[in-house]
Amino acid sequence: MRRVVPLTLVLVLIAVAGCGSSSSSSSATDTAGSREGSLTKAEFIARADSFCEASKMKQEPLRRQLEKAARKAREEERDNGSASDAARGELAQTLGRIVTMAEAGLARVRALGPPDADADQLELIFQTTESAFRTSRAYGAALEGHEDARAEAIAERGNAETRETAALAKRYGFRVCGSQP
Repeated sequence: MRRVVPLTLVLVLIAVAGCGSSSSSSSATDTAGSREGSLTKAEFIARADSFCEASKMKQEPLRRQLEKAARKAREEERDNGSASDAARGELAQTLGRIVTMAEAGLARVRALGPPDADADQLELIFQTTESAFRTSRAYGAALEGHEDARAEAIAERGNAETRETAALAKRYGFRVCGSQP
């Protein structure tokens, strides 16, 4: 029997979601560097990692809720052969909320303005992160649509995208952004 809710996907999605922030307000000092002049690489990393650390703390309740929903869905699969519509919906909705928060946080990191010399490298990180967000939403839609084989394939793609994003972030020098919670 295929598992609709692979534990690895839930863990991977949690890692990607760490890039985001639930805070839509940013202080003037958050973006001042990008408006007054380019940040250095060290300044950019320090600010972005600070955003990611705060975000991970704010998203913790949703991550716990996602893990709980995944356990429930796996129990239903084990006991009944399939996860219920309610379990699938809860997974998809919780995942969607996490991704929405992460997208807002990525926008906040982007608003810092990348150091000029690193713009291409950071754009690649941002694009792979955004792709992982789209994949996460597609996974939720496949779950809700009872497209289990598709969900499994999407989960594999999501795992690969997230590993790539984490490797790129680490290579750039991030300590928090892109790392496991």
